[in-house]
Amino acid sequence: MSVSTHHMKLMAVILSSALLAAGCGGPKTGQPANASVDAASKVVRAANVQKITWEEQAALAGEVTPFLELDVTSKVSGDVTRVLKKRGDLVTKDETILEIEKIDMNREKEKVDASLVSATEQLDKARKDLADSKKEIDLSIAKADLSLAELERDYAKLRNQYDEGLIEKNQLRSMETRLEQARLDLELLHDKKRTLETSNPLSQAEYQLRSAQLSLEDWQRSMTYYDIKSPISGVLTYMPMEEGMTLQPGLQVGKIQQQDKVKIKAQLTEAYWQAAQGQEKMSFVQPGTGEAFEGKVIYLSSTADPQTKTFELQLGAENPECRLKPGTRVQLNLAQSAAAPSLAVPLETVVEENGASFVYIVKEEHVEKRQVETGRVKNKLQEIVSGLDGSERIITQGQMRLKDGERVTVAEQ
Repeated sequence: MSVSTHHMKLMAVILSSALLAAGCGGPKTGQPANASVDAASKVVRAANVQKITWEEQAALAGEVTPFLELDVTSKVSGDVTRVLKKRGDLVTKDETILEIEKIDMNREKEKVDASLVSATEQLDKARKDLADSKKEIDLSIAKADLSLAELERDYAKLRNQYDEGLIEKNQLRSMETRLEQARLDLELLHDKKRTLETSNPLSQAEYQLRSAQLSLEDWQRSMTYYDIKSPISGVLTYMPMEEGMTLQPGLQVGKIQQQDKVKIKAQLTEAYWQAAQGQEKMSFVQPGTGEAFEGKVIYLSSTADPQTKTFELQLGAENPECRLKPGTRVQLNLAQSAAAPSLAVPLETVVEENGASFVYIVKEEHVEKRQVETGRVKNKLQEIVSGLDGSERIITQGQMRLKDGERVTVAEQ
């Protein structure tokens, strides 16, 4: 046998052995496919939420807000003639911001002045007429008194003459009639005098004058609306008006913030709220400059917000040089009288999305994506201010590839 023939037979044996070995290694009927079960859920690791004690002084974020912010509105209609202040300007209380055209008001003033002059003249005339009437009545009463006295003397003479038989009865009766008439006339004059003294003949003229005076006061008040003024001292943060624009009553023409005094607002957890009890003042720091300030506690809510489970704190701080700008944030130093435990999770378990913080929680065989509010960081642990109650199991590994509601398998640590 030649060498080449022997080599070919040897290669055939090796090939047959390889094919036989491949056939023996194939899958058997009825063998379970565990790989499909594993593919149905993602393997993760989880841990319980921790409680830790923050021994250092609490540093809380607070927001600077204006102590007072007021809208400036137009109370009358008209065209803007002058704009004296622009956005960003400092203004003082009662300083004019813009002026509204006053031609119609000036014409109205002429009418008001004329009515006032007329009413004053009418009252003066009524007073003079009243004085004349009183004087006339007094003179008439004096004359009637004299006339009555004279008639009484004449009647006495006639009565004597009648008694002596010198005159007839009808002459005496005629004198009695004249005497009675004189007494009635005198009584009537006294009635007229009492009427003048107990009534007010000037009431109509006084009413007209008062109406004219009220019209003048209304005009004066309305005139002040045409010079729109700042209700407080502060910064004009909104001012869209330009000369020639037409205003309507109720239109907002500006917004003013009082910035020489500001508020610092912060949200406290229950632990910090307990620590804040009884504190009248708190210090805070401006992060950008490191400058320290002090504020007076002006409000501390007694109940927690039902949504955030936090308590609102407000400080009032003097800001004469306007170094604290509304809208910026500061760091409050809350002195704690005792260490306060709070919830914490490993720092890497917190996922940030669009400015919000989330953690993934194991719910039986699935995950829940839970939004939380974070606080301080210590030893690679992140404080959780709200969103957890401490009973949850937090996914510590594999959370970056999860979606809310996905099925997971928790591996042993």
